[in-house]
Amino acid sequence: MTLLVAGWVAIDEIETPFAKISNSLGGSATCAALAGALFTGVRLLAAVGEDFPAAERRKLEGRRIDLAGLATIPGGVTSRWGGRYHFDMNTRDTLYTELGVNADWQPRLPKGWEDSGAAFLAAGDPLLQRTIMGSLAAPRVTMVDTIKFFIDSALDELRETMRQADFVSLNESEAREIARTPSIARAGRTLLDGGPRGVLIKLGEYGAAFISPHDYFVAPGYPLEEVVDPTGAGDAFAGGFLGYLDTVPEITPAQVRRAVIYGSTVASFQVEGYGPARLLTLTRDEVEARYLEFRALTHFEAGK
Repeated sequence: MTLLVAGWVAIDEIETPFAKISNSLGGSATCAALAGALFTGVRLLAAVGEDFPAAERRKLEGRRIDLAGLATIPGGVTSRWGGRYHFDMNTRDTLYTELGVNADWQPRLPKGWEDSGAAFLAAGDPLLQRTIMGSLAAPRVTMVDTIKFFIDSALDELRETMRQADFVSLNESEAREIARTPSIARAGRTLLDGGPRGVLIKLGEYGAAFISPHDYFVAPGYPLEEVVDPTGAGDAFAGGFLGYLDTVPEITPAQVRRAVIYGSTVASFQVEGYGPARLLTLTRDEVEARYLEFRALTHFEAGK
């Protein structure tokens, strides 16, 4: 089984109240691919420009990530994103988004990739996300994510793409904006209309909520005492969620709940370093140890 991850590989500029870094490896597909590779084989479908540093590409090599779909566009410029976090580390301002090669890139699956068993369509053009999903032969599970840039510029296309995915993931402000309601529970129910079988709403340091027609499940955030950089945590969550589901024989409600906890577990490591630095050193044993801690944190005995 294999997880296809499609989205951006980018260069980020990140500013927190405590530090500022430039020219950091980033992008939605980068974090999701590294997270997914902790569980299963990953196929990375993305584009970079000729300016993409060879040292950053080497960080993705030597893992369970097939880079045959990472295209270098002649004369192209790699996508860039800049963000500034507030003191609470949950609120951020997007300083700029430079599409670069992603403004015109038309992704094509390498031969044989149409048999991918799972697919994560990370934040990107919703029409391209839909096209990629349509190129897959018979995926067991697909998930679509987005960012405010596409909510503002392509909302109708985004709604149609979400209707065709198995799962939708987005943060709480995005869910409220698309559903036009301040209620997270109501936003999840609204987003279920017309298609997806589940909605994952990311709640930052407070965890994540999963809503389906027959289930409502909330996973807490892992109680970290120090958060270095939240960038990419949602994508790491998605990669862990789908990476785990790609390994199970049947995707049941119980397995989806476990996948939510695995996603939250991996995301808790992501925020311990700038960009994907912590994912680059993370091991599956560390993930399993923290997963068990999550279970202990949320366990309680039924009272009389």
